[in-house]
Amino acid sequence: MGLGDKIDELKQKAQEVISKHPDKVEQVIDKVESYADERTGGKHSELIDKGADQLKQRLGEQRPPQ
Repeated sequence: MGLGDKIDELKQKAQEVISKHPDKVEQVIDKVESYADERTGGKHSELIDKGADQLKQRLGEQRPPQ
């Protein structure tokens, strides 16, 4: 099993977690956003917020239609 296969396997596992627990994944994004903002002393708040928003948008795209 090569590196590419391992990356594909990790990607598949991540997609499974996202589809089973999207709310928990969103909570983790919020926590990481707060932690990163705190660690940088608020110097990069805009970029951190933008990144978190993009992740949440992608999370929404991964959710199956209800």
